[in-house]
Amino acid sequence: MIQSHKHLALGAFWAAFSVLIWSGSLVLLRLGVTTNLNAYDLTAIRFGTAGALLAPVIVKRGVASVGLGVVALVSLIACFGAPYIALISQALKTASASAAGALNPGIMAVSVVLFGIALFKDQANVSRIAGIALIVLGVFGQVAWASTGFTIGHLILAVTGMMWATYTVIIRKSEIAALHATALVAVGSALAYLPIYVFALPKRILHAPLPDILLQAGFQGVLVSVLAVYAFNRSTELLGALIGSTLPALIPLVTLVLGTVFLGEPLRPRELIIALVIGAGVALILIRRHPSSSRSQK
Repeated sequence: MIQSHKHLALGAFWAAFSVLIWSGSLVLLRLGVTTNLNAYDLTAIRFGTAGALLAPVIVKRGVASVGLGVVALVSLIACFGAPYIALISQALKTASASAAGALNPGIMAVSVVLFGIALFKDQANVSRIAGIALIVLGVFGQVAWASTGFTIGHLILAVTGMMWATYTVIIRKSEIAALHATALVAVGSALAYLPIYVFALPKRILHAPLPDILLQAGFQGVLVSVLAVYAFNRSTELLGALIGSTLPALIPLVTLVLGTVFLGEPLRPRELIIALVIGAGVALILIRRHPSSSRSQK
């Protein structure tokens, strides 16, 4: 019994840690693009750091071992690598962190269900339909009640949600281990993106304070790309795949709170309601995921 309680406590700790890092990533991207860095800088910092750290995983496990074709591999990197982060960072210039925390995982969850029905013949059960309805309601509320009004950033966040879903579908189909997939995305992004960034893209990093650069490198490159993956896997091992699969449902609420504390974004009742509604929708969808989808997180 004591050992069981210890496992539950450790699982809860790793679950909270992973959600905190995922949510904090959006807050720090928002902070970066509204202060001393631009979207291209943030993308380079993240994948330059993560690519260097995760290169040994590719050296050890290789690329051919995952059985992906060229198109699938490029899609994997594009949908969750440098283009994905660059778009989110660009979106956060005009959309709040709380909007990103609501729209990104919300659209992802809806898209995963629709892709699953179309590609894997998943069942559109009552739980999933209710989850989709709640997310759509929350998304409309987020757009209608946005303190900044509807911006191009909100549209971009919806697109990145679909990109995240596409990445998830590729992972599900190929059953790549989470760390290996993360390494493929990080190293592939570094190799493809950094030369373009160095020679062709506008930069603010040369004039940014060193603490700002180190903060983003440590958080985005180390915590998000490495430790959050470990934390998610560990929490799933200790709490079970069913509970682990619902963790993204907490992102809207946690991002809202972090955005209020660290960015001074408003915490009005309507923002709280939207976060709770979308979070509940994501939970309803993910808690009923097809069992095979959980294998991609191992």
